[in-house]
Amino acid sequence: MAEPTPASGRRGGDGVAPRVLLVDPYVAREDPMERKFVELYPSLGLLTLAAWLRGHGTEVEIVDLTFARDTGPVARRIERFHPDLVGVHTKTLTLPRALEVAALARSADAVAVAGGPDAATRADGYLDGGFDVVVPGEGETTIVEVATRARDGKPFGGVPGTVARVGRRTVRGPPRPFLRNLDELPLPAWDLIDMEAYLGAWQRKTGERRAALLTSRGCPFDCSWCSKPTFGRTFRQQSPGRVLAELRALVDRYRVDYIRFCDDVFGIYRPWIEELLDRMVAEGPRVRFECLARVDLLKPDLLNRMRAAGLERVYLGVESGSQKMLDLMNRGTRLAQVERVAASLRAHDVRQFWFLMLGYPGETLDDIEATLQLFRRFSPEEYSVSIAVPVPGTRFYESVRDRLRGRPRSTGRAGGRSLLYEAAYPEPLYRWEQFRFGWESRLARLRRKLSADVLDRLSRAVDEIDARVARPLLLGRGGALVRLPDGAPAVALPMLSPPPPGAPPVA
Repeated sequence: MAEPTPASGRRGGDGVAPRVLLVDPYVAREDPMERKFVELYPSLGLLTLAAWLRGHGTEVEIVDLTFARDTGPVARRIERFHPDLVGVHTKTLTLPRALEVAALARSADAVAVAGGPDAATRADGYLDGGFDVVVPGEGETTIVEVATRARDGKPFGGVPGTVARVGRRTVRGPPRPFLRNLDELPLPAWDLIDMEAYLGAWQRKTGERRAALLTSRGCPFDCSWCSKPTFGRTFRQQSPGRVLAELRALVDRYRVDYIRFCDDVFGIYRPWIEELLDRMVAEGPRVRFECLARVDLLKPDLLNRMRAAGLERVYLGVESGSQKMLDLMNRGTRLAQVERVAASLRAHDVRQFWFLMLGYPGETLDDIEATLQLFRRFSPEEYSVSIAVPVPGTRFYESVRDRLRGRPRSTGRAGGRSLLYEAAYPEPLYRWEQFRFGWESRLARLRRKLSADVLDRLSRAVDEIDARVARPLLLGRGGALVRLPDGAPAVALPMLSPPPPGAPPVA
């Protein structure tokens, strides 16, 4: 069977610029996590890709569905713009919307292309769902070639950097080399989206005009649960001068006063970050900023310099309070480093956001308790505690492949709240432990209102419920329904034996 080809060539060949419509299918109102964490930023990947296409002889537009209700804006733009190619940025949460966009593209005789992390990890699923091509890696050079082929009606099988169907076969083109010099990337095409919608939302919420900036691509570390489908373990960085140019453009054009550095890890190379910080202080622009950092890299003297340059908040991948678990995850960090950095950030009045993970293979109840005690000791201002998600392409996924339970039944349970493999304990136990972290966080916020003795008694009360009631019920067999404390869901739980004397009533 011959390879299907785009029906196009509709607007001619050489001399007629290909038309590309890029789509971010993320709809904020459909994201359960967005209701908890207001972290709205436009897709820097799409904005940079659009700018690259525009600089390489392509007409390009963007439809950003973040503030929309459905895919209606995509249908209207396709009808007006008549693209040769519709490129969609994919994440797990956005799969249903991405497939809707693919159908809209194909009904308009445009080529549907999927890029981004989710399509990269399961290209066949996106091809089965209606996409013509998947671009699993870095997209700039590849999308230019694919757009030209879409304009000319040429087939896609074997194009470097793509996955496509030839008949019933899935054909992977050879890898396409990464861009070596990230300074060649143009400034993001902010003008193609409604930047004021984002900036205004932040200003109403925080009083600040916040924007995001990416200084590097890739991560050289090798955590066993982390998927790197786009850049692998490569690491490339823009020069400090290029970063400052983008910072100045955001400040001058959009009056931005707060930056989120979105790098997987910020400041991996010490001479680079020292130069950037020194120039931010000496040359400006002076903006407050936040970043994700590793505890083994955030040394005290570096933290002093970052604070002087405007550091306000740090995201830390703490993951566990058990050294055994950190080693199993191949984190390459030590608990002593976590403790040192947490104390230092508190001393410098820098807000902390901790990422924590429950349910990783090998974790015991003692390991969970160690994580809770670490959390209780340092009380980070913000946190996320998720149930471990086995992502295809990771060592974690391969280790539990024969115990997978499938994907969540709905996107409403995404975000590390569902147990997707047969772990050591049932899902309700992990949900209960998530509640305990939330309880500790609430108590920490009451420090100025309640005495230390009262807070200690409240904390111990939940510990007592945990030890005498929740865990015996959750780990037993039978069929009771326990009413969890305020804020936790009531879930059907197994019963091991009658509750011990003095335990709260079981409904």
